[in-house]
Amino acid sequence: MKINLFSLSLSISFYLFNFPLHAAAIRCLPQNWGAHPNSNYTATKAIQQAIDSCSAAGGGIVMLSSGDWISGPLLLKNGVNLHLSAGSQLLANYDGSAFSPAFISYPAHFGEAFILAKKVNHVSITGPGIIDGQGQIKWWPLATKAREHLKQGDTRWFEKLYPGIPPANGMPRPWLIEFDHVKHGDVSNVAIKNSPMWNLVIRNSKNIRVSDSTINNPANSPNTDGVDIVSSQNVVLKKLDISTGDDDISIKSGLTKLSVNGQTSGVNISDIHVEHGHGISIGSETANHITHINMNNLFFTGTQNGVRIKSGRDRGSSITLIEVSHVEMKDVDTPLVITDSYGGNGGYSENSLDQLIKAPVTEMTPWIKNIKIEHVHAIGAKYAGIISGLPEAPLLNILLSSVVIESDHGLQSRYVFGTQKYVRLESTKDAAQRFGPDCHWEGAIPSA
Repeated sequence: MKINLFSLSLSISFYLFNFPLHAAAIRCLPQNWGAHPNSNYTATKAIQQAIDSCSAAGGGIVMLSSGDWISGPLLLKNGVNLHLSAGSQLLANYDGSAFSPAFISYPAHFGEAFILAKKVNHVSITGPGIIDGQGQIKWWPLATKAREHLKQGDTRWFEKLYPGIPPANGMPRPWLIEFDHVKHGDVSNVAIKNSPMWNLVIRNSKNIRVSDSTINNPANSPNTDGVDIVSSQNVVLKKLDISTGDDDISIKSGLTKLSVNGQTSGVNISDIHVEHGHGISIGSETANHITHINMNNLFFTGTQNGVRIKSGRDRGSSITLIEVSHVEMKDVDTPLVITDSYGGNGGYSENSLDQLIKAPVTEMTPWIKNIKIEHVHAIGAKYAGIISGLPEAPLLNILLSSVVIESDHGLQSRYVFGTQKYVRLESTKDAAQRFGPDCHWEGAIPSA
C-alpha cells in the first residue's frame, strides 16, 4: 500500500490573546477586605471579594503579596489577573464541604477546582509565586485506598461510591486549576504543585496559553495529570517543566459525543521538559475528534512513556494530523505508543502481536491516521514501542522518520499501514522489530 506523506500547516493565531493592559489596570488587594498573609486565616472571602471588585471595575490585578495565603475554592472572573508575587504561596484548605469531585463528563461547577474560571474571557494567573493544592493531606490517601480496592478486583466498592464513573478514571477529586468555556486565558511564570487530582484542566475553551511554569507532583501521587486539554481549540503550552504521577500532558476530546463542537484542535506544544509520570498522551478520551496537534522540542527523563497516542473501541472518533518532532528521551520505559486498544492499563502487554477478533465498526470506533513522528532519539528504553491498530480500524499513514531508539526489547507492530525512513532500532534482548497481523511498513528493517 502506497503511503502519501503529508505536511502539517498550523495556521493558528496564537498571538491573539487580548488580555487587559495590566500595567494600567487597577489593583485589588485582599488586605482591603481584612485578609493578611502568614496569619493562619482562611482568606477565601477576602480574595474572592478582591476578584469580584476588579472584575466589576472592568478588569484588573488581584495581588497576593509575599507570604502564605490559605483559601478555599475561588472563582476567577472576567478581566482578572490573579497575580502571585515573589515569595507568595496560595494554599488550598479542604476543611468543610466547599470542595466537590470533578469528572470530565460532568458540567463544571463551583468547588470542583481550587481556582475555577467558567464562562469568562480574558483571565490570567501569573507568578512567580506558588499554587499548592496540598493534595497529600486528604485526597491522595483516599485515592490510594480506592486504587487498592481496584487492584484487588473489587469494582463493586468503587461503583457503589462513584456510580457512572469508569474505574480507570480513578477516584474523583477536585482539580487544582480549571478553565471551562474560557476565551483568552493565560497561565504564566507560576509554580503549581500537589494537586488533589489533575493540576491544570483546560476544557471547552479557546485561545489559551500556558508558559514558563512548573508543575510538580510526586511520582507516586495518584491520577495527578499535569495539563489536560479537553474539547478545546488554539492552545499553546510552551517552556514547561512537568513531573507528575500520571500523564504529564494529556490531550482529550471527551468520553461521549457532544451535540456542539467538542473536538480538540490547534494545539502547539514546545520546549517541554518532563521528568517522571506517564509522558505526553493524546487520548484516551477521544469521542469528539482530535486534529492538528504539533509537538516539538520535547525532553523526557525517567517517564513510563514518551509520546503516546491512545484510544479504544468504546471511546473513539478520529485522531489525525499529528506531528511530533525533535524529541530526546533517557530511561523512558516505552518511547513510542500508538494504540487504539486502550483499556486503562496501557492497552498492550509485553507481547502485542496476537491476532485480534474483528469487531463491527460503530460511531465510537477509533481511527488513528496521518501521524508524523521524526527526529526522535531515545536511550535506556525497556521497549522501543508498540504500534497497534484494530483489524476493523488499522492505523493509517503513520510515518516514522529519523528515529533512533536503543532498548531492551524491539518495536512491535500490528494492523498498521505506514512508512519508516532512516529508522535505527537497537534491541539487546530480541529482534529490533516484530510484526503481527496486517502490518504494512514501507522501508522497515525487520531486525538490527
